[in-house]
Amino acid sequence: MGKGVEIFGGLFVFTFCVLLIPQMLAFAVGYKTINELTSSLVEIIEVHDGLTEPARQEIETWKQRAPEVTVETERQLQDQRCTYKVTGKLQIEVALIGLKTELKASKTTKRVIY
Repeated sequence: MGKGVEIFGGLFVFTFCVLLIPQMLAFAVGYKTINELTSSLVEIIEVHDGLTEPARQEIETWKQRAPEVTVETERQLQDQRCTYKVTGKLQIEVALIGLKTELKASKTTKRVIY
């Protein structure tokens, strides 16, 4: 009985170290990528006081740096003012079970743009 438990424990530790830890690192790196991208895009929108043509060109340049990330920009009206919500999405596959999941990060402009 003791030898069987040792073998099972060894397999469990092997599975955890070799299969799960790299998957968790992939989630962390993927989220870091989309979080940095959405933060940068929000800053671009704030600097240019909205989605002007120069802002759109700069956003396209940033999108080319991470082509695997899907970026959506939404204008939210508040009376005569508006804010912008930027959402980044990234598809990641969980290797152990073959399930695709989506990581998402959203940022909103902090100041109100007229």
